[in-house]
Amino acid sequence: MKKVLGLLLIAVMMMSLLAGCKQSADNGGKDSGKTNGSSNTSGDSKNTDTSSSEPVKLIYVVPGDAPADLERGLKAVNEKLAADGVGVEIELKYYAWDVWDQKLNIMLSTGEEFDMFHVMNDRVSLANYASRGALADLTPYMDQYGSAIKAANPELAMKSGQVGGKQYGIPAYWVESALDHQATIRTDILKKYNLDMPTTFEELTSAFETVMKNWDGAQKPFIPMVGTEQVGGYFFNSDNNYVLYDKMFYVGQDGSVKNYFETDAFKESCKKARIWYEKGLINPDVLTVTQDQKDNQLTNGDWFVHAGTIGDITGMKKSYPDITPDDFAWLDFDTATPEIRPYGTRNIQAVPLSSKHPEAAVKFINWLYSSQENFDLFVYGTEGTDYKKLDDRNYEAITDAASGQVPYSFATWMIGNINFEYTNSTAPKVTNEHLYNIDKTAVEGYASQFTFDGSNVQTQLADVNTQIAAVIAPMACGVVDYDSSIKEALNLLKKAGIDDLVNEFKSQLETSRQQ
Repeated sequence: MKKVLGLLLIAVMMMSLLAGCKQSADNGGKDSGKTNGSSNTSGDSKNTDTSSSEPVKLIYVVPGDAPADLERGLKAVNEKLAADGVGVEIELKYYAWDVWDQKLNIMLSTGEEFDMFHVMNDRVSLANYASRGALADLTPYMDQYGSAIKAANPELAMKSGQVGGKQYGIPAYWVESALDHQATIRTDILKKYNLDMPTTFEELTSAFETVMKNWDGAQKPFIPMVGTEQVGGYFFNSDNNYVLYDKMFYVGQDGSVKNYFETDAFKESCKKARIWYEKGLINPDVLTVTQDQKDNQLTNGDWFVHAGTIGDITGMKKSYPDITPDDFAWLDFDTATPEIRPYGTRNIQAVPLSSKHPEAAVKFINWLYSSQENFDLFVYGTEGTDYKKLDDRNYEAITDAASGQVPYSFATWMIGNINFEYTNSTAPKVTNEHLYNIDKTAVEGYASQFTFDGSNVQTQLADVNTQIAAVIAPMACGVVDYDSSIKEALNLLKKAGIDDLVNEFKSQLETSRQQ
């Protein structure tokens, strides 16, 4: 018996020594050397995990509606992940926009197990999640598995995923971020009503009134807006020398940090929104409009001007069959002042603290950014089934005749990278021009390399955000008058702790700039 045990012990020791000699490959290995969307041929896109024969399932939670052929699309992705030895299998879970924030908060607060979710810094910031202690620190995994991620993102983008020097998020450097003060206007509508291109806010207001009065579309062309999220957009004011962070911090290019709601910029925004509301240019029910309703309005084409960009006009063609990618213009009332780049990206992937495999998210995204082939497969789908490539890094989505939707695709704004993306042949030309080309005249914002850490002021953050939704949003979208409402609103914000937040933001910003 002792002899048998001895032989078994020797066998186990030999197996351990052999296993110790194996090395698991770093996903991406070397810097990808990826530029201008070309495939990486020098780096190793594989990440072989020999510790387990079964891949780790990565549950990725995102907002919106799932594509109709999600199962087929992910099957192809997971087969490629397996062939490359990444050791990760991805599963997507979609939640509708109208329940997204609530559902995500419940999942985070109850410790529900999942592995990655999408963060929109201009909706709920990465710092907000980090301050709740809801996120896993990805710093060590980024060092071990994230070489392709680092190669595909500039330093400014990587810093967008950091809070307190720790890498809590993986940036999606999918777009030029210096875009806040512009809007998209439909030139086909200008032509239809014999209107000149507006050069001032007053001229735009006059043109909009004419359009609204004579509109013959299915729905009135109110400016697309979700009122509960409105805090006084850049589009409604003429101050082009600041960035608004976390919906409350005004940071001027001179380094000033202020309570945004005490600034002239906010006052001007509210007053202009009030003018539009009283003229019937803003939906009278704007405070109950959901994100899905806004998206449907943009897709249906019942709009004239939009404080944002349009990614695809395919849906609009159902109501406006003659519309083309040339029928849109970039509306910018101040072309003399350089645009400000607020941060590297607004869109970030984060890993909840509840994830048992936080490294899986880094491995997957590193694989994604390791080659054009990987990126195309996950984002655009299967060539010939979901999309076809065109000249000049352009592509065309292949849509289902009945639904008008692509069978499988994943939103570039959530996880794209400007080095790999194609421009959409069905997008307005001005969208492709401004979103997917770096603005070489833009300047970095004073706080562009800084991310606020609210862990010391969590109560104030929660209370202030509650008051913003209750008393600021109605002013910002013109439903209530600024002059009669601002005093009480500021009192409520101060009671909630906004001064503490501004002081904390200012202190952290000054410290970060000294480092």
